[in-house]
Amino acid sequence: MPDQASPLRNLVLREANGDSAHGRSRTIVAAGGKNGVGVTTLAVNLAVSLARQGLRAVLIDADLQRPAAAVFCGCSLSPGLGEVLAAKRDIHEVLQRGPAGLQLISGITNPTPQSEATAKSQQRLLRQLHSLSKHVDVVVIDAGNAPTDLSRQLWAMADDVLLVTSPDVVAVMDSYAAIKTQFTPATVAPNLRLVVNQAENEAQATDVFRRIDQSCQRFLDIGLHLAAGLPHDDHSQQANRHGVPIAVLAPQSPLSRAIDHLAHVLVPAEDAFDSDSATLRRAA
Repeated sequence: MPDQASPLRNLVLREANGDSAHGRSRTIVAAGGKNGVGVTTLAVNLAVSLARQGLRAVLIDADLQRPAAAVFCGCSLSPGLGEVLAAKRDIHEVLQRGPAGLQLISGITNPTPQSEATAKSQQRLLRQLHSLSKHVDVVVIDAGNAPTDLSRQLWAMADDVLLVTSPDVVAVMDSYAAIKTQFTPATVAPNLRLVVNQAENEAQATDVFRRIDQSCQRFLDIGLHLAAGLPHDDHSQQANRHGVPIAVLAPQSPLSRAIDHLAHVLVPAEDAFDSDSATLRRAA
C-alpha cells in the first residue's frame, strides 16, 4: 500500500518525463541572525497554516547545523536532506507526511559544523527544488541562522525571505549582520521581510523594525518590510516538548493566530488560491 506522500512523488517523477503539472510555486525562506529567535517555530507553523488554507505545502529543513523541524512535527529524522545532498536519494524519495497534510523533508541527521554542502551538491539540490516546486503551491524552507553558502543560495532563490529576530539587542545586531552577509544585489531586496518574535506589542515590533531598516537603508541601500510582530506564547514551549506544532496544539492561541494572519498576508487566499482548480495563481 503506497504511503500518503506517493501522489506528490508521482507528480515529480512525471516531471522527469516531461509532464509538468503547473507553474512554479511560491518559495518562502525563514532565517535568522542568531540561535533561539524562533526560526524553526515560524517555519513549521507557517507551513501548517498554509496547508490548512488548502495549499499544497512542502516544509524543508535546510538548517545545516541545528535541524529540528522533524522533531517539532513529530516526524521521522531520516531519510532527509542529507541523503539528497549526498546524492543517495532524489528529493521526492525523502518526502514524508507532516501535520495538517503538509509534506516534510527533514534535515541532516547528526549535523556538524562541517556539514556544509559542496558546490556540486548545492546545485543538484537547487535543481531538484525547482523540479519539486512545479507540483506544489508553496515551499517553506528553514534556512537556519548560520551564514553558509547554501543559505545564501536559498535567500537568492526565494520569493520572500522572512528574517526572524527578537527585541533583544544582540538579536537586532545579528539580524543586521545577517542581511549584510547574505544579501546580494537585485535578489532579495523587494521581498526581504522582518518578523519580530517575542514582541510585547505592536509598538515594540515597529521600533525593532525601524532600527534595522534604518541601518539597512543607510549602509546597504536596501529597505525592509515589516511582515509581523509575533507575541510570546506559553503554548509554544509546550508544543515543542510534545513534538506538535503550536498551530495544531492550540490553533486559537495568540501565536497561532498571528502566524495565520502572516500566512494570509504572504499568500492571500482571494488573490493566490483557486479552490476549484487547487492551483496557486502567480501574478506576472
